[in-house]
Amino acid sequence: MRILLGTDGSDDAIAAASTALGLLAAADEVVVVCIVEPPSVATAGLESGFAGGVAAPELVDEAWAAAKSDAAAMLERTVAALESTSAAVVSLAEAGSPGPTLCRLATERHADVVVVGSRGRGALKRALLGSVSSHVVHNAPCAVLVVRDEQD
Repeated sequence: MRILLGTDGSDDAIAAASTALGLLAAADEVVVVCIVEPPSVATAGLESGFAGGVAAPELVDEAWAAAKSDAAAMLERTVAALESTSAAVVSLAEAGSPGPTLCRLATERHADVVVVGSRGRGALKRALLGSVSSHVVHNAPCAVLVVRDEQD
């Protein structure tokens, strides 16, 4: 079984990962992925064309480097929490929008199941901000396990 596990390195995401691995059949491979969204400085001024100047390339490069460093730390934290699994664990940082990127990776990696956590933001916030777990449930090419926090 191939598991694609989305994480943001938070306690909730790590708890979801641990719970999922306890519920699912033994995995051959667990791909832990952290999606890096473009830093705001990289897209500032591009929204409508009327917002003003675009950030200097050096600032954009610094912002991307910081985002990638944060993703590496999130991956390391999540992988460390999964050390008891006997499966091969692969960590992967990808740039993009979380929902679509997880679905694309599920196809490319031939995942049998995608695991995501749910923070249970509530209907209003989910309607305004969108939901990674909702997107994955509706668009993934395979089974999806959404693990909610017990407090939700």
